[in-house]
Amino acid sequence: MTATKYPAKQHWAKVAKNLGLTEGLVYLKGDVLKERHDTDVELPFRQESNFYYLTGFAEHDAHVLFDLKTQKMTLLPYKLPDDHIVWMGMPATVQELHASFEADEIRWSTELVAAINGSGASTLYVLRQEDAPKDISLAVNSEVLQDAITAARIYKSAYEIEAMRKINHISSNAHVALMKAAKGSQTEVELDALFRYETARFGARGQAYQPIVGVGSNAATLHYGRNSASFNGNHDQLCLVDAGAELGCYASDITRTFPLNGKFAGDAKTVYEIVLQMQKAVLAALKPGVQWEDMHRLAAKVAVEGLQKAGLLKAEFSVQELLEKHVDGVFFPHGLGHMIGLDVHDVGGYPKGVQRIQAPGIRYLRMRRALEPGFVVTVEPGVYFVEFILNEARNDNEIAKYMNWDVVDRFIKVGGVRIEDCVVITESGIDNLTIAPKEIAEIEAIMA
Repeated sequence: MTATKYPAKQHWAKVAKNLGLTEGLVYLKGDVLKERHDTDVELPFRQESNFYYLTGFAEHDAHVLFDLKTQKMTLLPYKLPDDHIVWMGMPATVQELHASFEADEIRWSTELVAAINGSGASTLYVLRQEDAPKDISLAVNSEVLQDAITAARIYKSAYEIEAMRKINHISSNAHVALMKAAKGSQTEVELDALFRYETARFGARGQAYQPIVGVGSNAATLHYGRNSASFNGNHDQLCLVDAGAELGCYASDITRTFPLNGKFAGDAKTVYEIVLQMQKAVLAALKPGVQWEDMHRLAAKVAVEGLQKAGLLKAEFSVQELLEKHVDGVFFPHGLGHMIGLDVHDVGGYPKGVQRIQAPGIRYLRMRRALEPGFVVTVEPGVYFVEFILNEARNDNEIAKYMNWDVVDRFIKVGGVRIEDCVVITESGIDNLTIAPKEIAEIEAIMA
């Protein structure tokens, strides 16, 4: 990234344009430092995403004001009491803050009410009514700001894309480290710990979400988070790792599935090849104007074709009929992917008035809209053997008739396969930010 400062003023300009107002004061409060219940032990602090988007300031208990008339940004960091300095260290000076951030004015948090009342604005625009400080003299509006910020955040700036490229590369390399370590590992938690270490040592000390490391049947639980199972000496099984660190509050979200013994084989290889083709088909089709649910349906079609070819679905039924009866949802029970940015499940997936599609699998789609340049999305198809879902299918005659149950039962031990990348939608296609290998030959070469 060539920019030396976070482009807060650029982001403010987008929000101000979305608001379409000539006068008023926008106020956001940063997150507060929290402690464990009934103790003075501080919890890890992570800045509120909207606040970070408009400041680049990651410290706790801060505030920001933006005057829509003058386009002036005022940052108000926490005023550390003098007797806390011995515990917390010396705070940054006003001069240091000006050198690091794009604020036009720096005032301390103790001056917040005076800064608002002295602004000359008539209305204070906030995200939530309860955010408005007490003792202010302005009218408060909590109806319009969230939509204006969301409409700005969905289009990533060049700075944001490069920030996300960097954390995707760090996380991708961590996934490679897990592949290399898998043969010598004996538990899920070993790989969990290694991922956290491999990202932290390159500056990404926080995770965008808690890592998922599931071996064997654990890989069939979509948000498996126990990460505590032993391999019991059995390395002839797949390991699904869904993990992504964050850096400067920007997220990565990557899934790779690999054999613990380093060699794809049998039914596990068959399922992996199906999922890889699902993802490749979608990545090749992504471009501006494409409807996201159509991409989900494309992945579902490839899944059904692959499962039928592998013998899990009866050959006498057409792919079209299998899709119309939502058989794909038995094996692909989640949405294709989602927006990603300052949050792993980022804002803007469902524009106002757009409803979810009420059908198996696709009902969990986290986004329904046409793709546009500047969007960053995850593409994460999967095929799973979830016993709960399979048992429901066995008891549903309208679904059960499509299955070759002896073959399905043979595949249950595979658990699940998911492959996930983060991609930028460009004017002509995509820019894939994720560099972790996913071709079978590449993974096997790494693990050899």
